Amino acid sequence: MKATSLQEVFVDEIRDLLDAEKQLVKALPKMAKSAEDAELEEALREHLEQTKGQVQRLERVFEILDTKARAKPCVGMKGLVQEGEEHVSEHKEEGMADPVIVGAARRVEHYEMAAYEVARAMAQELGLRDAAQLLQQTLEEEMQADRKLSQIGKRLLREASRAGTGQEEEEGTRARKTRVTTDHEEIRRWAEERGARPARVKGTGGPGDPGMIRLDFPGYTGEETLEPISWDEWFRKFDESNLALLYQEKTASGRKSNFNKLVSRDAVEAQGARSKPKSRTAR
Repeated sequence: MKATSLQEVFVDEIRDLLDAEKQLVKALPKMAKSAEDAELEEALREHLEQTKGQVQRLERVFEILDTKARAKPCVGMKGLVQEGEEHVSEHKEEGMADPVIVGAARRVEHYEMAAYEVARAMAQELGLRDAAQLLQQTLEEEMQADRKLSQIGKRLLREASRAGTGQEEEEGTRARKTRVTTDHEEIRRWAEERGARPARVKGTGGPGDPGMIRLDFPGYTGEETLEPISWDEWFRKFDESNLALLYQEKTASGRKSNFNKLVSRDAVEAQGARSKPKSRTAR
């Protein structure tokens, strides 16, 4: 069949998307490595696997079109990725890299959502039902990823706001009184003393995988966000994800503190290495 003008534009859009997704396959591991928040890092790595699948879907669209899967340089995605990397680098030393990463990732998601929505509409207009369904699947994944990033971003901003205004206590004071542990008994003891339960974020994980784990404190988290799991499941995921728990026993005023944060063990080790004083050579 002779290609119509609309079909030529559609092929051009798919080639642009293919390059955009391939750029993200390279960029997402860097973003995940830069993230200090464990939930954010896991979300980015999870979306990396989705993105690889999205590349495969686009290649299937090319097969439907009986056209070679050839990418066209996506200047828009290149700009978003570069801008994100620059912003993270600028704010990393301030301890604000994670909110910046969320912002950069959400801008990427919205760019992709718009592109896939347009491409799907073109496929529908051309009567390419199978191609339209493939594009719709990816569009739904992008929307889900954006919702997840939005939730994580709101939490990170609340934490940053509390640290900046001193709602809980001065950041320096907290830092001196926080502890880091990977010991299961220590974590369980600390959590149960505060009525906290092992939980997972709803909508994450799969068969045999609880997904994103959290500690659920009574009165702090709604039923729409978390669901309970066993301690065995929680600790299995905790170890598999190479996590550590940053926590606090008491606030500056002496009250029992619920402050806690799941962090990467690698990030903790790196921070410890940076904080060690350099040895001086005796003269």
